[in-house]
Amino acid sequence: MKISEKLNKGNVTISFELFPPKKGMPFEPVMQAAKEISELNPDFVSVTYGAGGGTSDNTVKIASAIQNEFGVTAIAHLTCVSSTKEHVENMLKSIKENNIQNILALRGDIPSDTNF
Repeated sequence: MKISEKLNKGNVTISFELFPPKKGMPFEPVMQAAKEISELNPDFVSVTYGAGGGTSDNTVKIASAIQNEFGVTAIAHLTCVSSTKEHVENMLKSIKENNIQNILALRGDIPSDTNF
């Protein structure tokens, strides 16, 4: 279900946000947390795009599990500031292939090593 539909009902909504694991950190604890959070039956769960040193590769994987395995509406973040057009297109394709209907598209933080 689209999150906009849930919000337009005028009811109080409860949501959680998950972060992909940082590079080199184990993936399983995040998936266990996703499962436990899903069992609380929130209206939706937001999955960030590699914040705090995580990798965007896991965003779709986590959001897909939340939605397709745990039965809770998921929203996948899509940060665009340092992404190529090809990367954004690939992420959108992956999001669609995983039946995720909700995307939070963000500019994102400008990397400290660039001069935007």
